Amino acid sequence: MIVFPMKKLSITTRDLLLTLIAALAISIGMAVFQRAPFFEAWFGSWLLLWVSLFLLIKTWRFFQGGRWLAVLLLVCFFLRVFLGLFIYIALPQIGNDNEVENAGYVYSDAYHRDTQALVWAKSETPLVSIFSSKNSRDQYGGLQFISASLYRLFSVDEPRPLFTTILAAMTMSVGVPFLYDALKRRWGAGVARVAAWFYTLYPDSVLLGSSQMREPFLIGLFCIAFLMVVTRREKTTRKLLFFFLLMGVSLAISLPLGGLLAGLLIMWGLIEWITEQKTPRSKTTGIILLILASIAALTAGYIWVKPTVYYDAYLTRTASGLIAALFKLIDEKWHIPLTTFYGLAQPFLPAALVYPSLPFWRVTAIIRGLGWWFMLPFLLYGFFAVWKAKPRSERWLMAFIALALTAWTVVTSLRAGGDLWDNPRYRALLIPWFALLLGWCWQRIRQGHLAWFLRWTGVVLVFFSVILLWYLLRYHIIKGYLGFFDMALIITLASAGILLSGLLWDGYKWFTARKKKQQPDGSG
Repeated sequence: MIVFPMKKLSITTRDLLLTLIAALAISIGMAVFQRAPFFEAWFGSWLLLWVSLFLLIKTWRFFQGGRWLAVLLLVCFFLRVFLGLFIYIALPQIGNDNEVENAGYVYSDAYHRDTQALVWAKSETPLVSIFSSKNSRDQYGGLQFISASLYRLFSVDEPRPLFTTILAAMTMSVGVPFLYDALKRRWGAGVARVAAWFYTLYPDSVLLGSSQMREPFLIGLFCIAFLMVVTRREKTTRKLLFFFLLMGVSLAISLPLGGLLAGLLIMWGLIEWITEQKTPRSKTTGIILLILASIAALTAGYIWVKPTVYYDAYLTRTASGLIAALFKLIDEKWHIPLTTFYGLAQPFLPAALVYPSLPFWRVTAIIRGLGWWFMLPFLLYGFFAVWKAKPRSERWLMAFIALALTAWTVVTSLRAGGDLWDNPRYRALLIPWFALLLGWCWQRIRQGHLAWFLRWTGVVLVFFSVILLWYLLRYHIIKGYLGFFDMALIITLASAGILLSGLLWDGYKWFTARKKKQQPDGSG
């Protein structure tokens, strides 16, 4: 028997062979479940998997990652690929009977864009004309160009959403080591590890990464560009060029969302630059630039939100029995704030637990709701805790992160209201920074700052429990009645009680510590 001398091969050759074999085995299995002809389904899947796995292993080697990072990359990539495969196979049988789900798509936007991409691929029209076409289902053209290019290269006979899924999963997964390295350099390995696992396992991150949407590409590019900003002092010119290349691709995929990510990263770099300045004049100049950038961001956000805010409030009212019932009880001027507040809670876990639906969609809604409601206490706790961060340079950066996440969460809730899909999808763009805030809070809690996290968790649990009770009563799962204003009063009083008792207890501890400190040594 002849044993192939793998150890005598170069590292790159070994990586090519190992990833080729792995991609071959997986792609055969994927092709079996795709539409005929078999060769087109297999060849495209195999080549995309091979390129993806090879790129992932080279990225892992570049960052000299250990075993845990290798496991993290594999979990991140295959969790998304296999979920995408499961959705493609199972959704036509277990989903709703409509053209989107019968074709194996979760998002209707992805279905319509992908269907049109196949038409582009079959035509003889240059694909670059997608960017200037007024009839494109992709408003900005970038993702449809990618999908159409894949079809033209590998398959013009049938729609194959798994091709785009593989690329989306790869882009998100490549972002993991970049995000980890950026956070490790700035906050240490403890924060970086927690953040990387959250980024990998957060349900909306997994769902988007297994779909054919813009967000996985934008999120992965954001992670890479984030490291460029954090390490801007090293090889400055090269980093700057690479940063603008990444942001250029992001803008091609989505002009407003790519612009948002670029603006946030530039503002991050500007804040870091301000904290490093020694002269008042330089700091003043930086602060002025930061204020101007903030005004520009707020203006752009207003322009983006304004056209749809009232329409999305109407959609929320018609889609949600809770909101429809509340709209009848309150003045019209409170409809938009109420819709926004409802959007902040989406995916709405109490409704997911009770609302009757197909098993697949109910489980999906529950898992997504658990992910967001797990994050909520960290977001509330972090918004206040960051102002005590030390040193001062870290305080300003973490405050910027907390404010940016809060502002973006509110903006997406205004833009998409209580929509179960668009609102969380927009919000997911900043998953890398949500992961950073959670990792930072986790480390702070481990250092002994637990009390206020528990209090904010109590507030979230009160809100969840009372709303869940309202749903149980509404759907007659339990007998009884709870009016809206009674429900609001219970939530308000219980939450205020938790927060006020916390403030009083902290005040008492501060007063006793101060009094003890003022007493002379040895006094009774």
